[in-house]
Amino acid sequence: MKKKGIKINAFCLLFCVIVICALASYIITPGTFDRQIVDGRTVVVPGSYHVIEKAALSPLAIFNAVPNGIIGAANMVVLILLVGGSIEVYNKSGAINAGIGKLVKSVGTKGGPLVISVFFAVFAILGGFLGWIEVCIPFAPLIIPILLALGYDTIIGVSILVLGLMVGFAVGPTNIYTVGIAHQVSQLPIFSGIKLRLIAYFVFTGITLIYILMYAAKIKKSPEKSYMNGIDVSDLKVDLSKNAEMTKSQALALVILVLTFVVAVYGMLKLKWSIVDMTGVFLLSGIIAGFATKMSASDIADSFIEGSKGAMGGAMIVGVARGVQWILEQGGIIDPIINGLSNILSGLPPVGSAIGVLIVVSLLNALVPSGSGKAMALMPILMPLAELIGITRQTMILAYQFGDGISNIFWFTYGGLLIFLSYGKIPLSRWYKFVMPLIGIMLVLAVIFLYIAVKIGYGPA
Repeated sequence: MKKKGIKINAFCLLFCVIVICALASYIITPGTFDRQIVDGRTVVVPGSYHVIEKAALSPLAIFNAVPNGIIGAANMVVLILLVGGSIEVYNKSGAINAGIGKLVKSVGTKGGPLVISVFFAVFAILGGFLGWIEVCIPFAPLIIPILLALGYDTIIGVSILVLGLMVGFAVGPTNIYTVGIAHQVSQLPIFSGIKLRLIAYFVFTGITLIYILMYAAKIKKSPEKSYMNGIDVSDLKVDLSKNAEMTKSQALALVILVLTFVVAVYGMLKLKWSIVDMTGVFLLSGIIAGFATKMSASDIADSFIEGSKGAMGGAMIVGVARGVQWILEQGGIIDPIINGLSNILSGLPPVGSAIGVLIVVSLLNALVPSGSGKAMALMPILMPLAELIGITRQTMILAYQFGDGISNIFWFTYGGLLIFLSYGKIPLSRWYKFVMPLIGIMLVLAVIFLYIAVKIGYGPA
């Protein structure tokens, strides 16, 4: 963002939030809920909130939040760095350029909408049914150059990822990180009430795809109307002017790259791999691809270093964003905020309460981006509240899911959003110009679905 000659980037915004949260710890009386272990999970005991002794943060804590945030998000930081290094090996081999050239030649100038639709559908499935967002970061440096080569801007490339994954996540019928955990905590059958969520899924993702395609058609016809107009993204483009034939070694490298994604997805689904396991697969993939394209060990190492340097900014963003949550935890003000917001909701009528949960969770998501973390903290509070005001537990979970997921697309404190934007060199101000009308549409849809849920007694209870 630029205003009156002052440049504000994501790091400045995040650091300001850290400072504000630290100052809030001097004002807000700290408190906590009692917690207990249920089926291996730590859940809040309803009605157990109590004030605790105030432990003021030292001024140094503001600066400690940054390294502690990076440590807390270490697995994601390392993933971004090493995936960046691995992709650079493929870039140096010429395999990615050759592959994109082949794709563009195959689909032609009129095949862009089909490519957009297919990619969006894939990521909407990954976000909605598996609850994946951060684990799809490795796709960013591949998807964005493809869309640029097809004549679009980086907003299209990033929106396929961000909106596909995050809108899918927001209405996912089988999203384990929000719906799954909320059902377990609320003692409801896992993924019950799936019919209404499936309808919401197709409505939300369908409208989102239409929104992206309309913007894509507009800038294809008039490139000057792109929200990225005036921003240099030339280093993200591939040079297709040479039209060189793909070599056998480059083709082999692309096969290795595709197999890497297949193995990573299989490992996450079937073998219960962690982020660290997936990172190791990409490290191995880059090394194998380097040797397959006749690069020396020294060249492979240099490519990894160069690629990691390029990914450093995005990796740091994720770490600093995690620092916001660290400073809140150290100040002991997360539970007081949750308690205060739940007290506000208790006096609302059924429909108003469901909408209130949507709003409250959306606001709280700025401070605690973890969907599963908020579910563990909020569900034991929201479930008794649902019973008091006469709405079903299923409706309360739907309101929580909408609030957590839709706001992911907006909050700059969410490192996942910022890393995708950084790959496309998209300033927050440009992203907001593009996405705010869509967010408004989705909030209206969310209210409509919550109204329907309240009126039909959406169950099981």
